Amino acid sequence: MSRIVLGLALASPIFVLGTLTSAATAADSFLTTISATEFQVSTTGAQPLTTLPTTSELIAQNRRTAAPMPSVAELESGPVIAPAASQPQERSLGIQRSLPQVTSVNQLSDVRPTDWAYQALASLVEKYGCIAGYPDGTFRGNRAATRYELAAALNACLDVISDRFATKEDLATLQKLMQEFANELALVKGRVTNLEGRVANLEATQFATMTKLSATVIFNVSDVLTNDRAVAPGLINPGLTVDDNPVVNQRTRINFDTSFYGKDRLRLRLQSANIVSYAGLTGTNMGRLGYDGTSANAFTLQKAFYSFPVTSRGFMVLDFVGGEFNDNVFNFNPLLQSSDTGALSRFGRFNPIYRAGNAAAAAGVTFKYDVVQNKERGTGVTLNVGYLAPTSDNPFRNDRNPAGFNNAVGNTNGFFNGAYAALAQVDVRPVKNVALGLTYVRSFGLDPFGGTGSTGNFSAANPTRISFANSTADTLGFQFTYRPIQKFNIAGWVGYSSVNGVQNNFDYPTRANSAEVLNWAVTLASPDLWNKGDVLGFIFGQPPQTISLSNTFVANLPAPLPATPVSRTAFNSFHLEGFYRFAVMPNISITPGIIAIINPNSNSNNDPIVVGAVRTTFSF
Repeated sequence: MSRIVLGLALASPIFVLGTLTSAATAADSFLTTISATEFQVSTTGAQPLTTLPTTSELIAQNRRTAAPMPSVAELESGPVIAPAASQPQERSLGIQRSLPQVTSVNQLSDVRPTDWAYQALASLVEKYGCIAGYPDGTFRGNRAATRYELAAALNACLDVISDRFATKEDLATLQKLMQEFANELALVKGRVTNLEGRVANLEATQFATMTKLSATVIFNVSDVLTNDRAVAPGLINPGLTVDDNPVVNQRTRINFDTSFYGKDRLRLRLQSANIVSYAGLTGTNMGRLGYDGTSANAFTLQKAFYSFPVTSRGFMVLDFVGGEFNDNVFNFNPLLQSSDTGALSRFGRFNPIYRAGNAAAAAGVTFKYDVVQNKERGTGVTLNVGYLAPTSDNPFRNDRNPAGFNNAVGNTNGFFNGAYAALAQVDVRPVKNVALGLTYVRSFGLDPFGGTGSTGNFSAANPTRISFANSTADTLGFQFTYRPIQKFNIAGWVGYSSVNGVQNNFDYPTRANSAEVLNWAVTLASPDLWNKGDVLGFIFGQPPQTISLSNTFVANLPAPLPATPVSRTAFNSFHLEGFYRFAVMPNISITPGIIAIINPNSNSNNDPIVVGAVRTTFSF
């Protein structure tokens, strides 16, 4: 096919000109559809363009006598007179010399049909007439040619080709084409000029050449739809009620993403919010929204990190403010994990194991390494390790507070020798559309469940009653996600934690030195059901709850804990959630949904808690 096109081009340059004219019109049509936003996106790895010559002799620059190409103005003004042909001459090193004219390859005495380059030489001699040989009638094909001889031969052939592309008839036809398409060419020129002006304006007014600005705004309308407030595990509810009103509040995030060499990213995020947690109102963390938090509408630096590749398989994230493991490693709930557009509840977004170490001042490091990766098959194995210190900004040690009941805590400040969470995870993708994960987190001095479970003494929020400030936790998690068809995804997790008091135990006379906490969930998500971007989501599971208490003390003496009307370790709280995300526009979504908690705080004396919410998200 390429040989046919080349033949047509050599035989008729008008074919090329017509093709270029059509392509220019199509290209202009495409350019006019590009938005101003798209012009702001830099092309990764783009190479600088070499500036083309501005002289009008570009096509004829290899002729023996310079034959300038006519300008557009000359073509529009009238007929073009072709330059007079000059007598062909050969030049070598600037010395003019005459060579015998060869019209057939057979005139070269040392060239035979059996030579490997016979056909190529025959074409150059007989079709293009640009190879003359030596004065003695030989070609001397076995002798190495100098660079000057090669340049002279190439120049001669280019002269012949350029002559054929610039005949008088061709120039006249080109003039007719330009006259026929004068209106279209003027329109293209005007559009290109307009686009150049827009690009120049964007370049002059852009925020920064290496920084991209993006933002999300959440408007939330929510209410607790039930009346009873939950009490801690093991207690009888005396009839506490929820006294609230529907609320309208917001969260705004502004991200500044900077890349210094195309593959790295420095992110600074400013956040303003006034979405108050429902934990205090309902008496449990189980009913919290996944995007709650408040700064009294003041903008603060909520997140700062720098990420970059390490070798072709490794990737590192350095967190300086607001570090979170769920942002740095895969959490196996891809359609529901986002606080902007995912599940409405805090528990429903992902396994709470990823919340260990999360805090406003959390700093740390995460490293990911692809051990095996087959992108074509969608399979692979990835190793992840990470470390977070939630109070890394505080240099003061607090080894021990003044003695007294419920008053002593261990040191939790600083990047080292304080509160921390260390994570190790293996991601396995055995087949396409299936991913499995095994996660381990060792933590000290912090809530390993991130405020998602039961609340009160001997609950997931304080399972030993010694407080997490004096406790370590060894937490295991198993996660999976499976997408059998394009419009359906199932995911889930199981999380188990062993919590142990390690210091200041005697300041808590009634305690359990060891406790076990368990949670699990299954999530279903159906994307693009009605419109592209829509998501229907369901979540069913059991938030973190204490299932076992051991090594118990009363009055600092080993003894069973005092009996309670109901079990402290019933493990009977259930989470049910349903929502539908309407993608009103590509950058606007509305997500109404319901969150229901049965037996909150693992206590069957508590009535169900139901929270209704409508989240509207703007992204730009």
